[in-house]
Amino acid sequence: MNPPQPPFPRFSASDITSAERNGEVFFRGARATSAVSQAEADELAAKLARERADAAARGEPTVGSDGGYPYPSQGLVEPVLEQVFLPASSPAVEIGRITRNNYEAAVLNTYGVMFVDVDTMAAPDTSPDRIVDQDIALSALVAACEERKDLGFRVYATRAGLRYLCTSRTFDPVSTESHELLHSLKSDPRYATLCRVQKCYRARITPKPWRCVEPAKPKGFFAKIFQSGPVPSDPANFATCHFLQAVGSAVADPAAAKIQQLHDDACGAQSSRPLA
Repeated sequence: MNPPQPPFPRFSASDITSAERNGEVFFRGARATSAVSQAEADELAAKLARERADAAARGEPTVGSDGGYPYPSQGLVEPVLEQVFLPASSPAVEIGRITRNNYEAAVLNTYGVMFVDVDTMAAPDTSPDRIVDQDIALSALVAACEERKDLGFRVYATRAGLRYLCTSRTFDPVSTESHELLHSLKSDPRYATLCRVQKCYRARITPKPWRCVEPAKPKGFFAKIFQSGPVPSDPANFATCHFLQAVGSAVADPAAAKIQQLHDDACGAQSSRPLA
């Protein structure tokens, strides 16, 4: 006789909260589910967001179930915002999905088009051992493309590092080839693990909400006396990444071309808006 299965989590909720340390504000979000009630899901999400914000304020990196990466290494379930199809094929083939993560940002998930995530700058939720010198990272990318003529990438700047999009061919995200290439390109090892476990590549395409702040501009007599801190701003005023350059093969894979257009438009990759 099979053991009883846990009830399906019919209710879901998300929450974002903040904690302060030495005048710096740390925002963190969380998503939770419940098989009991919406109220329980709301309570669990608020509790987890509070724990993450307090941990960030203490200087601790965001910890996921894999011991460090802010995404779980098993069973990532996110609301689907849009399915992405390759209409040139018959019938149309789904090549990715846009989902909403636990802090309400949109994420592009692709089944074969490779994204590479490289951390080159310190951030509150980035462990020091994950940071790679930018020149070393770019040299590794150029070397890989010189060694393998089937590789072509677009390079983007993100708020805390680099993002690569392979435009020349697709990969099976669970394959040894994919894992080894991500490693050789100095990708965040936790991101590489996530790709293999979730069987897709991921790229956030809307700003992180807590980064969407601008310096306040005080007015009147008191402006010379008091200096206001940052104030929230519309995420539409920010970009998620900026296109820098293309490296390697100029061959354009059809699925990659479709993903690139969607990604660049959503991210503001060709804009001059500040990164968030």
